[in-house]
Amino acid sequence: MGAARQQVMVDYATGWLAGRVGCTLAEAAESLAGMAREAHVALEEAAVRLLGDGVTDASRQADGSSVPLAQHLLVPQQSAGEELPDLAQFAAAHAKVERDRREATLRMQQAILPTPERQFSCGMYDAAVCYQPAQFDSRVGGDWYEVSAWSGDAALVTIGDVAGHGLTAATGMARIGNALRGMTVSGQPPDTLLHWLNDLVCADEVPELVASAAVGSLDIGVPRLRWAQAGHPPPVLVRNREPRLLARPPGLLLGTVRGAEYELAIEDLAPGDRLVFYTDGLVERRGQDIDEGLVELLNTAACCAGATAAAGAAELAARLSPGSDDDVTVLVVAVA
Repeated sequence: MGAARQQVMVDYATGWLAGRVGCTLAEAAESLAGMAREAHVALEEAAVRLLGDGVTDASRQADGSSVPLAQHLLVPQQSAGEELPDLAQFAAAHAKVERDRREATLRMQQAILPTPERQFSCGMYDAAVCYQPAQFDSRVGGDWYEVSAWSGDAALVTIGDVAGHGLTAATGMARIGNALRGMTVSGQPPDTLLHWLNDLVCADEVPELVASAAVGSLDIGVPRLRWAQAGHPPPVLVRNREPRLLARPPGLLLGTVRGAEYELAIEDLAPGDRLVFYTDGLVERRGQDIDEGLVELLNTAACCAGATAAAGAAELAARLSPGSDDDVTVLVVAVA
């Protein structure tokens, strides 16, 4: 079997194993290398049992050293100058690809995501974002956010999460985020913006693209939030150190049903309030129901009371998402 054909088979097996068990390509390659080593040892042991200890004398190399019979069974004899394939090298190569892919995805997110300083002030509102990429290779996801002045008498707050991980999620985040930024110049309310955005995602050339989002407008003259959501976790309102989840208006995930309608919710705010927007990486854990994560968030969100938006966002991310296997974005709005 030529080296090229062996590489194709290893790549195929690695991809199949990664998809079957839900691990990264690097982890799959390492598992395959381990299985190959175990199979080699097992075959050696079986050959010894069948043919006796003299099995290693089945062949001699040029220097007189013995060649185990199992090697003859496992690997065809190579021609002069041809190196034997090494699954460990394949594993190392796949690991490097995963690292490079993760770095490229992070660079893309850093180039696309707005508010480079991750802080924003508009009238009576101060906002800050804390973003943490996934802690595992290739798990960088599609979180996106924006805080900006809007239509002269309101500030716009948006946050969302494209399903999946890696470059596909990052490019989906770029398309959705840019589309929404373009739509906001219309001055339409958040529910209309989500309706338009959903139809755009449904018509996307990547049919499997699905995303959640929350879009809010903060009135400049009166402390008030008008917001809509598309399958996104509800924001937390912290008032007098008492956190509560806002009631979610109806809204399907973006990209699921063309023509879906979204409803607008209105929440009156007060000086000293803190609003916490976040992505599901903050409250979802493997093997844990999301309701448990929301309870933990409510028990922790009081730390935002009296703190700056930046301090509150950083504190929540540090307490709730250490070592998360998903992206985490926390966006806190402080009402002066």
